[in-house]
Amino acid sequence: MKKRFLNGIALAVLMLFLSAGFVFAADEAEKNFISNKVGVGYQGMVAGNFLNGLSVRGWIGERIGLEASGFYGRGSAEMEQAGYKYDIKGDLWLVEAKAMYALVARSYSKFYAGGKFGYGQIGLSEAPGNIDGSSFMTPGLFVGSEWSFPQLPEVGFNFDVGYSWLIYNNKLSDDGDPYVYMNLNMNGISATFGIHYYF
Repeated sequence: MKKRFLNGIALAVLMLFLSAGFVFAADEAEKNFISNKVGVGYQGMVAGNFLNGLSVRGWIGERIGLEASGFYGRGSAEMEQAGYKYDIKGDLWLVEAKAMYALVARSYSKFYAGGKFGYGQIGLSEAPGNIDGSSFMTPGLFVGSEWSFPQLPEVGFNFDVGYSWLIYNNKLSDDGDPYVYMNLNMNGISATFGIHYYF
């Protein structure tokens, strides 16, 4: 009887150590998901309409994150001025870089804050004053979160919201005058969301 009792205690201690080892290994595997990983995927910018782009996001350790995104869009509109009709066609591209610091880092989620800087160009044709290759900048600050699901740990979902500025100071060509200068400064709340596959 005493021998069985001691064998039971030894077996219980062994199972406790084994289960603790499995839990520790699982926890380490979860932590490794969001550490030292690089993901490629989609990032969408909410700017009245959606401006979609390709994105690369990576984490150095658990706290430091970097992201680079490229956005591209095309559009067209009709305009009438002084009895003349114009068909306006245009395109816009933007390259944006983000630096992030995770204030909270958990196994399947992060909450972070950061800053961003974007540079882009816009081109319009067939307008009364054509804009060709005019550039703009979009600095900003934001907070965000990234999370995944235990069943699909290699896919990360993120949502960022913050305050951004649009700085545009370029010349506008016209048939009458050689150049018309336009200085445009806009600012307000901006948001982006994305999905990345981590390797």
